[in-house]
Amino acid sequence: MKIPLAALLLLVATSAAFGFDSRTQGIIDQYKPGKLIRLADVAHLMAASERWCYLDQDGTCSWSDIYLDVGKSGAEFEIGNAWNEDVDIAFTDRGEFRDGYICETGTDWVPNMRATRRSDGSVIGGRDLAKLKAEIADLRSEDSQDCFDYVYLSADAENQTITLTQRQYINDVHETGKDTEVTVHFDAVAAQALTYRW
Repeated sequence: MKIPLAALLLLVATSAAFGFDSRTQGIIDQYKPGKLIRLADVAHLMAASERWCYLDQDGTCSWSDIYLDVGKSGAEFEIGNAWNEDVDIAFTDRGEFRDGYICETGTDWVPNMRATRRSDGSVIGGRDLAKLKAEIADLRSEDSQDCFDYVYLSADAENQTITLTQRQYINDVHETGKDTEVTVHFDAVAAQALTYRW
């Protein structure tokens, strides 16, 4: 049976919309579930993706990363999460690539932090923002500079997502209790629709 040309073109366009770019598909093809991903491949996923959603549940994230710039030495990214039941925060941070890991650098991100009201998305500024920054700065004094690597779990071509496990290292020791599932989103519309849960 012959398929009309218009129908064939629609089928091809639909298939392409559900796919990954060739480099990302090549990464998917070479890893089995449970396999550690090489840092160069992690860097590509950072650069090619729209958003990394940690503990993705029904379109909500515990926190998320949006990678703004990825180079040979590291990556700059925006982290967002719910600070409390009323406020979401976002800030720009930087990680350094080291010996197969991405590591925190201790960047003081508090000055560039933004905040919005969870109820309506309105921007928080002025004294309210200054008070929130001071509160967060006090808590940051206890931060450690940890490192992370990623283990491949699965891919979903239709939804354009890849699922990984982020492993956390504190003083070079793998903290198994801090392993976190992350869903890497490649579709811009779906990534934009993600929200934070409290």
